[in-house]
Amino acid sequence: MKLPGFLLFALLLIGCNDARFFEPPNDSSLILVNVHWQDHGVAGIPVVLVQTRDSVSTGANGLAMFSVPAGHYVVRVYGINRGGPVFLTTDFDVEARPGEVATVDIVDCLPCL
Repeated sequence: MKLPGFLLFALLLIGCNDARFFEPPNDSSLILVNVHWQDHGVAGIPVVLVQTRDSVSTGANGLAMFSVPAGHYVVRVYGINRGGPVFLTTDFDVEARPGEVATVDIVDCLPCL
C-alpha cells in the first residue's frame, strides 16, 4: 500500500521540477504619460505618481514613464494649461493592468497662455 503513495509523490516532484513553476507571475505594468500640444511633445513638465511619490519630468518628446505593479494610480502634472487659468496641479486617474502599457494623454494648450 505504501508503494502507490510513494510513486504518486515522486511523480509530483518530477512535475514540479520545471523552473517556471517557481517564478512569480509577471504583473508589472507601465504608465506612459504623454504631454503635448497638437503633435508636439512638451518638455520639462513635472510628473508625479502620487501613490509612490516617484517624480520625473517629461523629456524632449513630451513623454514620462513609470514602471509599476498593476493597480489604480493617480498621475499628477504641474503647470498644465487646459484652456483656462493654469492650475498648479492637475490629477489624472489611470488603471495599470498586468503586462500592459497604460497611456495618459495630456493636452497642454500652449497658445492659451
